[in-house]
Amino acid sequence: MEKSIKHVNHLSQNAVTDVYLSGGNGRVYWPNRLQPAVRGDSTPSVRESCQSYMLDSGFKDGGVPAEQLISMAYERQPDYVIPNDTVNVPGVAMRTAVEETAEKVASFLDQIDESTFPSTILIPLQPPHDFHYAYLHQHYPRQVRRGHFALGGLKNALPEEQIAAVRHFRNVAGYDAYVHGFGLGASRQFIEALRESPELLDAVDFSTPQIHSRSGRVAGHARIPMRIGTAAGDDLSTTTAKLIGAELTEIARMLNPEISDEDIEIQWDKFKSEYERLGRLLEEEGLLEDDDEVTAEQQSGLADFGTATE
Repeated sequence: MEKSIKHVNHLSQNAVTDVYLSGGNGRVYWPNRLQPAVRGDSTPSVRESCQSYMLDSGFKDGGVPAEQLISMAYERQPDYVIPNDTVNVPGVAMRTAVEETAEKVASFLDQIDESTFPSTILIPLQPPHDFHYAYLHQHYPRQVRRGHFALGGLKNALPEEQIAAVRHFRNVAGYDAYVHGFGLGASRQFIEALRESPELLDAVDFSTPQIHSRSGRVAGHARIPMRIGTAAGDDLSTTTAKLIGAELTEIARMLNPEISDEDIEIQWDKFKSEYERLGRLLEEEGLLEDDDEVTAEQQSGLADFGTATE
């Protein structure tokens, strides 16, 4: 095994929770990967290169048929599988999302042979997760007894709402269950919450670094995506792979409890000086008018985060 891969594995293992990269870039190495059971969006090379693999039923149109998910599970041999659910989105009533998800999972469990199925099944839960959990207790106790859950419906929630939802579910379900957080975005607030309370989640996945890299951006420990730009043309995915790896590495380091709070403290003065310099360059290029009054905060995007004065 290459020394660089050993380093990545080591820092990933030192994080307080398992971090899964959701996405299809096969040129980046990360030990934990999540992909949909959709050919074209999911590649065997990613499965072959990673250490732990989650296979999801899919992100669009209610996911793939259960038969397709089961077939790919036997083919890919993932560590975890997430059955189909009904997402609690605008236009879908909360009760409908909970009931339909429970029915879909029950149907999936009926279709598999537990004696040969290769993966641990994560039971997807819709918000409010405590209600979904209680509903399963009453109507589908077999799902509760599995003790492995994936909290969905939080992708577009504010960080403080995400944290509160996870804490509330733990207060109801306890801390013996395995709990995975779907697509939580790796915000600064969420990372700090996991540093403070590492027992909140056993694992989390997000596609944030991949989304950033596609637009030529990367977010460091401040978790503010900054545009660096990338050249177009052949092998762009090789460049974006390096950006993804760098961002994931920084996230994992921040989730290492041996790294002190002082080490991850944001140096806002360095942001300010960097963007004052950028402002001067833009002005020299004639891209800023004298009356634009663009401040360093606006250039950096710090004003949008409400943290420029911290």
